[in-house]
Amino acid sequence: MTAALRILMSTWGWRSHFYGLVPLGWALQAAGHEVRVASHPALVPAITAAGLAAVPLGADLDFAEAFAGRIGAVGALDGATRAAEPVDAVEPAITADGGVVRFADALLDDLVAFGRAWQPDLMVWEPFNLAAAVAAAALDVPGVQHLWGPDSSVTLRLDPEEVLGPLAGRFGLAATDVDLTGVLTLDPVPPPMQVPATRPGQPIRYVPYNGPAVLPSWLHRPPQRPRVCVTAGTMMAGAGLSDRLDLPRVIRAVAGLDVEVVVLVERAQQAGWGGLPGNVRLVDGPLALRLVLPTCAALVQQGGAGTTMTALGLGVPQLILPQVSDQHFNGERLALTGAGTWLPTARADDDTLRELVGQLVGDGPWRGSAALMRDRVRAMPTPAEVVPALMALAARPRS
Repeated sequence: MTAALRILMSTWGWRSHFYGLVPLGWALQAAGHEVRVASHPALVPAITAAGLAAVPLGADLDFAEAFAGRIGAVGALDGATRAAEPVDAVEPAITADGGVVRFADALLDDLVAFGRAWQPDLMVWEPFNLAAAVAAAALDVPGVQHLWGPDSSVTLRLDPEEVLGPLAGRFGLAATDVDLTGVLTLDPVPPPMQVPATRPGQPIRYVPYNGPAVLPSWLHRPPQRPRVCVTAGTMMAGAGLSDRLDLPRVIRAVAGLDVEVVVLVERAQQAGWGGLPGNVRLVDGPLALRLVLPTCAALVQQGGAGTTMTALGLGVPQLILPQVSDQHFNGERLALTGAGTWLPTARADDDTLRELVGQLVGDGPWRGSAALMRDRVRAMPTPAEVVPALMALAARPRS
């Protein structure tokens, strides 16, 4: 019988950052291991709602304030597009005074202190979680990075000495002692959507988790006509960014087709919308995307990693209307698969939206490519099947 190990997961900033870790947390618990999820106090409700044990540490920060002026269209993913950059383009970089470092700074000391007291055998974190990577080095614990989607870190500038040096120095470490990606990367993204790997990786199936959910009666039966889901994810409204995407206009444009439109939004996004067409169903309850999409012929969304990967894993063709940060990157990677496409805001007029969504709803190449990508996701090892590899890492002698 294998002894139970202690696994310390760490998440930061926003609940969608945590959601990608949940299925692995379930798998580890089901295998008999102890799992703790350390994060800022504000994320405790999301962690406990998922059935995992939360460890509130450090101080809370306001996400919108911490990233003020630093969330926008990603600048110059490649040199060929520089001339066409939007005027609000933000350089893709992690800097010493940026929000990523501020969140790490607010968590790091308590995270290391808890680790010293609890003595985990393994740490798991998601992208851009600087505090967890530094803590793993300080505790001399093997670390694993769990990607939440296409690896957008390849687009970022990061000076280790400037960014990691001060954090690592608190514990007598140099920046070079910290490995942001850990000794292993768990990768839920199949090719060609994922960028080529440059470090050891372990495929892991993307199992959608979008928070608590209640199945409403209207989902008990198949739709009478093609259903299109429209959503702006969880980040935009919560971070005060919902005005970047004119969602009511998008909804009305899509509703011009002979379809049923289901709109999943945060309640805060609905203010001032006015009336919507009769073929629009507005949902603001605890309805998870993973329950709606299996009934849908297409998805129109903002391009968040969790939303994009949920649709990819369920074989639903999608249109991304990116507004900020890695949404542009996710849209470009999705387009490579043929399972969907993306539109910059300047090109997303009503006629173009209707034409593209009409194509996605049909039985053309979009649907075939979406089914192929779904099958590639399903062919990857489940979180439960990955647990033994993680246990082997935890059992390796430490430095």
